[in-house]
Amino acid sequence: MVSYKNVFLKIFLQMKKLLFLFTVLISAAGFTQNDEAYVDAKVAQKMAELELQQNPEYFFRKDYCDGNIQMFNLPSGKLCTSKSTYYAVYVFWSEDEDVMKLQKFDNCGSFMPISISRKSTIGKLLKDKNALREGEVKPYEGEKIDENAFGNMSVQSCHKEYKFVFGGKPFEKKFKEFDLTNDSKYKNINAEHNNSLELIKLDNIISEMIKNFDENGKFFREN
Repeated sequence: MVSYKNVFLKIFLQMKKLLFLFTVLISAAGFTQNDEAYVDAKVAQKMAELELQQNPEYFFRKDYCDGNIQMFNLPSGKLCTSKSTYYAVYVFWSEDEDVMKLQKFDNCGSFMPISISRKSTIGKLLKDKNALREGEVKPYEGEKIDENAFGNMSVQSCHKEYKFVFGGKPFEKKFKEFDLTNDSKYKNINAEHNNSLELIKLDNIISEMIKNFDENGKFFREN
């Protein structure tokens, strides 16, 4: 008769060996794991540089979805993964009258800056600074009250955070992507207002730009 105790013991030992081999391989290849504080420190350093340069116009957008983990192979050959949640931050600044710069930061380091024409849509949207400062994204609110408004839906909590510095004066904005949608059982009565804001128009342009840069391999890591 087969002893279940012995079977489980063999399985446990095999799993232990596999875990050991995986650990050895990771150690040999080099492994890095960074959290939000690491990303924030990188971005804070860049923002401080722009402040010291007395740059007249700069801002960042921070993207993250709670619990979303990403893994990358770095140019050095090391393996890097986000710790708990992956954060991507895009810093934009004015280079001169005709050019803006964009630089990406994430849990695994920084990317080379990319030039953007100020004649692009993003440059035009940045002209209405008061609209960006005053517009507020309202939270998702269903037209009816229902404790089960989301039914069996799987709602991923994705966030956008902005910090703008125009003429040395900073202000911040933040919202959940879900606040812009109508994805629950009942209509979001704030969706139309939210999507009409200059901030969201700018956000949509930035998202499309980032998507195009990603698809065309424009982001190159510095490290």
